[in-house]
Amino acid sequence: MKTKRSTALLLTLSFLSIAGLSSADDVESTERTSFNIPPQDLEAALIRFSEQTDIQLVMASADVNGKEVEGISGEYTSATALDTLLADTNLEYSFINDRTVSVSAVAAEARGASDSKNLNSPTPVLMAQNQTSAQQSQSNRSAISINDEQGQQASLDEIVVTGTLIRGIAPESSPTRLFSREDIQASGAGTVQEFMRTVTENFAGGVSEFTTGGLPNDRDAERNVGLGSSVNLRGLGSGSTLVLLNGRRLAPASSIGNITDISMIPASAVERIEILTDGASSIYGSDAVAGVVNFILRDDFEGVETSLRYGLATQNRSAEEFGVNATGGLNWDSGNAILTLDYLNQEDLGVEDRSFSQSALPPGDLRPSQERHSVIGTVTQDLSATLQVFTDITYSRREARRDSRVVLVGDVRVRTSDSRNLSVAAGGVWEIADSWFLDFSGSYGESSQKTSFTPSSGFRENETDSEVWSSDIKLSGPILQLPGGDLKLAFGAQLRKENFSAFDVTDNELDREGERDVYAAFGEVFIPIIGPDNSVPGIERLELNVSGRLDDYSDFGSTTNPKFGILWSPAEGLRLRGTYSESFNPPPIGLARDVFGLAWNSSFIFPLLGIEPADPSLADTVGLSIAGTAQNLGPETSRAFTVGMDLDHAWDKHRMAFSTTWFDIEFDDRLGFTPIPGGGTSFDVPNIAFNDPNAFPPGTVIFAPTLDQITTILDDVDNLSANSPPIAGDPFDATFIEFTQITRNLTRSIVSGLDLSVSYDYESDFGRLSIGIDATYLLDYEQQAASTAPVVSLLNTQFNPVDLKLRGRAGYLRNGFAANLFVNYVDAYKVGDTVDTGRISSWTTFDLSLSYDTQGTGAGLLLDDFVFRLSAINVFDQEPPSAPPNSGFQLVGYDPTNASPLGRFIAFDVTKRF
Repeated sequence: MKTKRSTALLLTLSFLSIAGLSSADDVESTERTSFNIPPQDLEAALIRFSEQTDIQLVMASADVNGKEVEGISGEYTSATALDTLLADTNLEYSFINDRTVSVSAVAAEARGASDSKNLNSPTPVLMAQNQTSAQQSQSNRSAISINDEQGQQASLDEIVVTGTLIRGIAPESSPTRLFSREDIQASGAGTVQEFMRTVTENFAGGVSEFTTGGLPNDRDAERNVGLGSSVNLRGLGSGSTLVLLNGRRLAPASSIGNITDISMIPASAVERIEILTDGASSIYGSDAVAGVVNFILRDDFEGVETSLRYGLATQNRSAEEFGVNATGGLNWDSGNAILTLDYLNQEDLGVEDRSFSQSALPPGDLRPSQERHSVIGTVTQDLSATLQVFTDITYSRREARRDSRVVLVGDVRVRTSDSRNLSVAAGGVWEIADSWFLDFSGSYGESSQKTSFTPSSGFRENETDSEVWSSDIKLSGPILQLPGGDLKLAFGAQLRKENFSAFDVTDNELDREGERDVYAAFGEVFIPIIGPDNSVPGIERLELNVSGRLDDYSDFGSTTNPKFGILWSPAEGLRLRGTYSESFNPPPIGLARDVFGLAWNSSFIFPLLGIEPADPSLADTVGLSIAGTAQNLGPETSRAFTVGMDLDHAWDKHRMAFSTTWFDIEFDDRLGFTPIPGGGTSFDVPNIAFNDPNAFPPGTVIFAPTLDQITTILDDVDNLSANSPPIAGDPFDATFIEFTQITRNLTRSIVSGLDLSVSYDYESDFGRLSIGIDATYLLDYEQQAASTAPVVSLLNTQFNPVDLKLRGRAGYLRNGFAANLFVNYVDAYKVGDTVDTGRISSWTTFDLSLSYDTQGTGAGLLLDDFVFRLSAINVFDQEPPSAPPNSGFQLVGYDPTNASPLGRFIAFDVTKRF
């Protein structure tokens, strides 16, 4: 079986580029290692050799494919072990350094002409190694092409990684994270959204499977008509993180078309996840304010693999989950094809199944049910040694349902959704000259959500549809040989067309529609000032990276966004980096102006929500709350700074890596609600404004409105809830009017903080041990509604990010057995930002994953090539910290943005390879 280890390839090729070639006699070790490698195919044997020695192997796939070895057992030096494994294989090896070995075919003249290989086909390069956490932290290193023994350059195997336009380099000046397929599996997560909740840079608030009833501070959660999940880096909003699939945009979901539903991407099809945590509009255009998350699908696999998964929450045997997937792949001399089928069925989690939510009246769901079918297909073909083409298709359909009881009206509502996503892409890469590449592609994506509501007032049905067409062309390559290396350039253009429509099926009328054309030109230059050939003491490497993009929008004009990055390596293994970037994000094309109002009786609402009136005059009156979307919305803009350090070191059988990043993001004219001090709701607004008239921008709260003011405002309201005792009263009796729930361009949001990642690995005689920790510490999370309004700190308040979030890990690997233990911590915080608000406790949970891979272990014919995995999320069944409920959004007893209601969740996976 043959797989493409792109992550490992990046690391190895980077190491080769700075290490230089040394003779075997200089570097091979006399240290003896205990080996246990049973008879098997050569590639699998070399992988086990790498696991047991921590030596990386670089080889050509054609050289090792189809060869079998007898295996070895006992204590050997690395060289002797390789001599034994490679005997009678027509392969030879050479030590590049003490931790890297090149394996290649014996020269054709030495073994006979009949054994020579086809020189017309570029040779893919594989690396056999079991990658450690420390190595993964370095995996976005520069990728260079490597020559086979005939001098044919495997240049088409140079890849483009997230955050750059140039083939063969990685944006080392930018803070990046990479999670492999093995990382996802070891976490025990059954879906990509479940795994993304473990990433400390990602805020679990906003659009998620646990907030499908909405959030008081994030209207996007209400717009989640498909009951899906999104990514929310830095807590800047689900629409401020750009989500890519294989480097391409997906059609957005929601009732206004502004989020990407990651729950439609099956975890079984993902090869790795690349995360860029600074602004990237200079590369990708809009939406990349907080960063980019790129889901890379499996694209090179041979054989058949099937998996079954069953899981359930142990409390009340709830939230059962069943999944099955099958992947088939075929490789041939000039290409490959892969097809994945995936099915997932998740049961809902009811309020009656958890003690902290049993005060809520059933029926009600803490998490909706869903059933999803997915098909993913990819074909890659080399048309010549310099031209490669590809096509891929991804299709998912999900049916979901959520039951809820709206306490204010005693209404039981059933929401069902039928969501469909399609993504089709085709393109290629052509080496038009030595190391100059022309990349070209066209893609189409569509997203559709058909939603039905069944309240007591009757059945309603709506449908939203969005489309994205895109065509891209890019040219990249070296333009000048500098003393520090090749100065490389990339430039290109994009044409993108977006369409959106929302249709009221019940009334057979179009609610809103929009379209947008985007024309873009972009470029990037990589400048290696100092490299291996001209390094001086204190400067091993000094590199600059500059990129920029011009976007012209048919509805919002043009914008230019630059990015500057610098990397300085004062010593081997130590890298200092920094970036400055600007980003731009226009309003979603489905965000049409709509205004609705509620005339509410404070005598009913205040006691129901436990709100104390600030003055007796507010205790028994009518308030008029206006919500919706303001007129003349403008684009959002941002600027971001990052400064970071990466340190990695290996000695003997030890490896360590350390990485830290300081980030500061100022997000101007951000679309959102007016921030409410104390983390309160719109029902708290009159009391806050009464005590502090400067708490909100002028005009946000109007006390003692005149009849003309009320009439003018009501004339502008599209939908009004009024005159429904005891909740709603007569709007003309209103003694105050508030507008905090109007979506508008806020003056700014500010987020700053620190990311930290530390890992250590030790290859002992009894297995590989690894420990590590990832943490994000927020220094600021603030919003300001206007230049004249006070800055409101939302950090450490309910439904907002907390200051400290971390995930620690410890792992053990030996002879196919792996154990991984994780600890997750979310710091304590307050309900609001005032002294007298309640406190929400910190939350610490543990996850455990155990797996056993029988490949090459001699387990017998019936058990060979199986992987068994048992995982437990929240092993000790820690309930989420108690939090005040919010019946208006069906939030019962906990904060879904910083905790999960599932409790202990046990899952068993079995995978069979053929």
